[in-house]
Amino acid sequence: MGYHQTKPFKDKTHCVQSRLIAGFGGMRYKQYSPVSSSQLKGDAYLFLTRRMVVRLLRTDRFLVHDTPLSRTDISLILKKIGLRTSLNFISKQKNQCVILNSIPPTPKTLECLKRLQVLFPSFDHNILIR
Repeated sequence: MGYHQTKPFKDKTHCVQSRLIAGFGGMRYKQYSPVSSSQLKGDAYLFLTRRMVVRLLRTDRFLVHDTPLSRTDISLILKKIGLRTSLNFISKQKNQCVILNSIPPTPKTLECLKRLQVLFPSFDHNILIR
């Protein structure tokens, strides 16, 4: 008494349909989550890698380069390592700090960071890896 307040389903198809309808609300959150690979449209870890690389290229502390890099230079570097971006995105990252040890070591992120290390041999990509 009091534990089950709902009526049982008439058959299995009604139960399956009810569960399907109940799951519609959470679909938009699973779309960009790195946990659910079946609903994934974009790789969230690559987006994180792109943000951290842009922030890294905007600062002079970690990469040793003589002149500050312009937005177009950063865009070309990102294109070479396989991360496309817009100039507006680079501008938005201007005042943001690099978060060290923030990128998970997935095959795609490691490949991008190794390509960056080829362009900048003095850069140690392990400072960004978790």
